[in-house]
Amino acid sequence: MKRLVSTFFVLALMLSANAFAQVWVYKGIFPPKDTLKTNTGVQFVTVDPDGKIWIAPYRTNGDSLFVPDSNKSFLVRPVVVYNPDGTLWKKILGVTVGGKLIPLYNSKYGIATDNNGNILVNDYDNLVRINYKTGEGMNFINPGISALCCPAVDANGNIYLAPVLPSHPVVIYGPDFSFLGNAVDTMMNYGRWMTVSPDGNTLYIPRFDQKLMRIYHRTDEFSPYVLQDTVLSGAMIESGTWDPIDKGKLWLSVSSFFDPGLGAFAGREGSWLQFEPTNWTVKYSIKWQFFTPGDPNERPRGIAFSNDGKDAYVACFGSSDFPPVETFHNDRVNGIQVEKNNGVIDNYSLSQNYPNPFNPTTKISFAVAKTGFVTLKVYDMLGRLTSTLVNEEMPSGKFSVDFDASRLASGTYIYQLSANGVTISKKMILLK
Repeated sequence: MKRLVSTFFVLALMLSANAFAQVWVYKGIFPPKDTLKTNTGVQFVTVDPDGKIWIAPYRTNGDSLFVPDSNKSFLVRPVVVYNPDGTLWKKILGVTVGGKLIPLYNSKYGIATDNNGNILVNDYDNLVRINYKTGEGMNFINPGISALCCPAVDANGNIYLAPVLPSHPVVIYGPDFSFLGNAVDTMMNYGRWMTVSPDGNTLYIPRFDQKLMRIYHRTDEFSPYVLQDTVLSGAMIESGTWDPIDKGKLWLSVSSFFDPGLGAFAGREGSWLQFEPTNWTVKYSIKWQFFTPGDPNERPRGIAFSNDGKDAYVACFGSSDFPPVETFHNDRVNGIQVEKNNGVIDNYSLSQNYPNPFNPTTKISFAVAKTGFVTLKVYDMLGRLTSTLVNEEMPSGKFSVDFDASRLASGTYIYQLSANGVTISKKMILLK
């Protein structure tokens, strides 16, 4: 399996960086008025259901909070929350849970959104849940693990916590913060982030010092997790997220100038790549815009998307005083990459795929004159449906979609566009 995965990497990563750059366009720093500088950068970023951007700086300077129990003010390291337009919504210095004020004293080690949209913050070794609508505290625990990496949440609201440091367990807590047990009794090596499949049965746990990711799987909630595979050899993964539009696709950072990636990931410093976890092929990329070329202090340490999936917020950790969050934009519709539309579309068209013949991926471009339900399907020469690439309501515009035929046999295939009573078909050749 590892040999097959490596082959996929070679094929997928041969795609040019310029092709990636045409999809995700750099918008600038966030917030746009350069109000966030910390000298230490950021440890992860997330977006709530209202579209607010929650940023966890590793450290901030000069913020203090009065703690009544001590009758003193203490330096704290707050979570900073911005509206989508970049205006400050709230700076959260501490939260009250069960009548007790909990100052956010510590360096932030992770921030994520739970299944209800509320915010989970790892305040070094403490886990706090914050109501995304009010900014008020909801839950608090200390799992007894020094330095928690960024939390993961499944569709049922269970919370998975891995250690940054080796020789600690990966633990599971229920939606009410009750301890459910260990997923992995001892996790070795160093890591900063992990994620989980929606059903909770597969754990993806990168260990950045090993430059790989471990995958643990269980057959059901009553079975133990077993190490299933190690993948992405050579990738120095420090952050990631699931794509909200390309369902099932996983974005991962793969390299930095502090600790460059190896093999297929060499030369990808500051990049997040979008992977297909079934075969670990790469489809798209977002690259951090370095303030100092080749700076080892600018390490990719967070990625999140707006709720419509069209804006990406990426964050970097480092000791330099640069704005630690940048934004990128892509006018995509449910995973379809939308080309720039500079005029009125007055007809329907389906372009010849490129390249053609192809192996195993090709791009199909088409135009839709009016808003309506659109399908783009691929058939073999016997008329059997092999792939559905588009099946949704779409606006007028020019679109393109990448077709991966790695699971199909060599031969001639027909791809067909249907929209508002118009049907157009063309042939393409898969040559392996």
